[in-house]
Amino acid sequence: MRAEPGESTLVERSSRRVFLRDAAMLALAAAPLSSYAQHGTSGLVTPPVRLEDTRLVDQTGTERSLNSMLLDGVTAVQTIYTGCSSVCPLQGALFSAVQQRLQQTRGRYPVRLLSIGIDPLSDSPSALHEWLKRFQAGPAWTAATPTLRDVDGMRMALAGSRLPLGNIADHATQIYCFDASARLRWRSADLPRVDEICNALGALGRA
Repeated sequence: MRAEPGESTLVERSSRRVFLRDAAMLALAAAPLSSYAQHGTSGLVTPPVRLEDTRLVDQTGTERSLNSMLLDGVTAVQTIYTGCSSVCPLQGALFSAVQQRLQQTRGRYPVRLLSIGIDPLSDSPSALHEWLKRFQAGPAWTAATPTLRDVDGMRMALAGSRLPLGNIADHATQIYCFDASARLRWRSADLPRVDEICNALGALGRA
């Protein structure tokens, strides 16, 4: 059966997205961890930390508070910027793989993914929307950006470091997991494995 022209285009676009995601995952597996600078500490966060309730704008242009995005679910958070062409595509591929695995996870709380844009001048709602689309994000995966005034404070709070943040390109590739009370409970090392994130989210979802 011959595909209609519109169907053929959709198939080609879907195949291209899958190819880009898979290629990024292969690069992620091959990347040496020493290539990226880890900030702060990794492992369990004791005692748990509640971040300041910053205002963010999500990929739909809606202004939301950080707590409203974190409460009543367990959430994995990453920091990205949409114009990045080096490590951020690897992080997008990482969350895409986590998203697939989490479809099989059952717990007391829903599991969510949140990509926080750290370049408010460029990470507009439309840029965030396209970034999520690139990695086939489902409804449980959101992207949002704080204001220019708040972005550095949020990065520092997530990474657990008091050091100056410096260049925007020098951002952590850690993943931060929050419990259903919006408290930071776990920080990964840089560029963690998919199963590490899924295990952390699964444990928080069953707590």
